[in-house]
This record gives sequence, structure tokens and C-alpha cells, in this order.
Amino acid sequence: MKTSAEMAGGTAVGFKGRIRGFNADAERRLGVMLMAIGRWAESESGAMIGHIKMSVSTDTGGITLNLTDLSEGVLHHGTLRPTREAEFHIMAALTDVDRSELEHEIMHAMDDSGVFLDFDHRGHSHDHTHDHDHDHEHVHDENCGCGCRVDVQDEESKSPEEDEEEPRGRCCRRKYDFR
Repeated sequence: MKTSAEMAGGTAVGFKGRIRGFNADAERRLGVMLMAIGRWAESESGAMIGHIKMSVSTDTGGITLNLTDLSEGVLHHGTLRPTREAEFHIMAALTDVDRSELEHEIMHAMDDSGVFLDFDHRGHSHDHTHDHDHDHEHVHDENCGCGCRVDVQDEESKSPEEDEEEPRGRCCRRKYDFR
């Protein structure tokens, strides 16, 4: 059976993990993050056709953030009191974008959000301590599907000058930055 994304000729990407220190500011930043992903999709294909959704929950409740129309913005549903830790799920189902580029863009949007997110997905281990030296471990091979080049240098072999010139690392092919 085909998914709705497959029937529409699109792709879907999702992540899950934990948010540390969820509060109203984190919720606002997550909305900005979804808009950045949507604007990227629009820049890639001329229009954002599909949806981007996120849920944040604890045992006591949760919220959802939904983006289907850039002119309408992100819709927030539910309430969640500030908490030390919450679970999150994010999913984007979009047409006319490359799956690996969408996955890569979501990871960068998560980095740029300023929210403390911990997730693990397909060989990418990201722990966002937000000292603005975002640590990334990428396991690369010919079929990793992350959009990164296989000939990426190890972090230890990079000079500090390279990091300043390419703050997102050599793997990134981003054309747009919506921070």
C-alpha cells in the first residue's frame, strides 16, 4: 500500500527524540523552525506542497504544530506546561524535493532553532548542547542517504580556519539560510 506522499509523487522524512527544557520560547522557536523548512521547500520547488508537522508531549499532555500553507503560518494546538524534558516527533511530507536534501535541511533547521534537541537517526548522532559548537557525527558511506559527500574530512583533521569559513561543515550543500 502506498503512502499519501508516494501517491502524490513526494517524499516523507521524520525524526523523533527528546527536547530538554521545553517552555513557551522553545515552542515559538519550533514554529520558526517549521517555517524555515517550509520556505526551503518553496525555494526548491516553487511552492510548498505538502505538510510539516511536529508534536511535543509528556505524560501530562502535549502540543502539535502544523504547517500546510506558508501564508497562514504554523498552527499551534494544545498546551504544554514548561517541563525539563519532553518527547518530540517531526515529519515533513512534501512534493518536488529530494529526500536526502529534505532530511539534511530538517537537521539544519533543528540545529538553527536554538532548542535543546536530542535525536538519533540513520547514522547521524546529534547532541545539541547549544554552546554553538554543534557537534555532529556522521557515519558516511556510498549509500548513507544523508546528502553529505563521502570524502568529508574528520573533525580532527579540520583546521580552525576551515570551520570559520564553513561553519556548517563540508557536508552541507545548503543554498539558503533562513535564520
